[in-house]
Formats: sequence, C-alpha cells, structure tokens
Amino acid sequence: MTAERVRTLLLRGDNLLKSARPERFGRAMAAFEKAREAARDDDVAPEVRNLVERRIDALRQLMGSNS
Repeated sequence: MTAERVRTLLLRGDNLLKSARPERFGRAMAAFEKAREAARDDDVAPEVRNLVERRIDALRQLMGSNS
C-alpha cells in the first residue's frame, strides 16, 4: 500500500510540472517530499527511493534556474 502512495505522489508532482508554470513548483516539491517520507517504509524498493530523490534534485535545479 505504501508503494502505491509513493507512486500516486510522484504522479501528482509530475503532473504539476507538466505545465512548466513556476507557481506550481512548490506544490510539486511538496508532493515529492511526501513521497520521500512514504518511501522510507521497508515495503518500498530502493530503486523507488532513488527515483524520488532524483525527482527532488531535478526540481531543485529547475527552481534554481527560474529564480
């Protein structure tokens, strides 16, 4: 169940980023950070945890380039 929650949060963040509107970046980051918290569960594969971290890193870079 936790893995499904992580997937849902990643999709939410990705959907917010599709518009490429900077005002949505904060909401996308919030979704990714919630996914990170959920991914700490032992039921979540390490590959998924790494994916969450890559999404967060990429969004931070994107946010930095739009400042």
